[in-house]
Amino acid sequence: MWEIEQHLQTDEIVEFVENPAWVCYWPWFLLALLFIWTIFIPALIIFYVALHRESSKCIITNKRVAARIGIVSERFKALPYTHITSVGLRQGIMGKIFNYGDIPVDTSGSGTGIDIVFRCMPDPLKIKKMIDNHIP
Repeated sequence: MWEIEQHLQTDEIVEFVENPAWVCYWPWFLLALLFIWTIFIPALIIFYVALHRESSKCIITNKRVAARIGIVSERFKALPYTHITSVGLRQGIMGKIFNYGDIPVDTSGSGTGIDIVFRCMPDPLKIKKMIDNHIP
């Protein structure tokens, strides 16, 4: 349903695809737990969380880095490695404990600062290193 192959260029090879970490959805699970007596509301919340997680992707290819977000509508943004100026890593104390974090990717001339932020990625240091290895 949320394929990324339609966005690939010719001769582009997908090296890595990742979804956000489950632990980042803890507020939603807490909300579901508060309404556990209704059964229907927690089921809807968990269904939404599963759809949102599966439809959000961090993609690393041999030519670019990309993000795909959206359950019904789709937002796809790709940055060629030649335009990337820096790759950051943001981890709070919970991120350090559960090994997840945000990875902001900046480009030259973006004007707004950050072009893509991969939120709540598991093992963010590994993803950052993969992107860094491609930057010329």
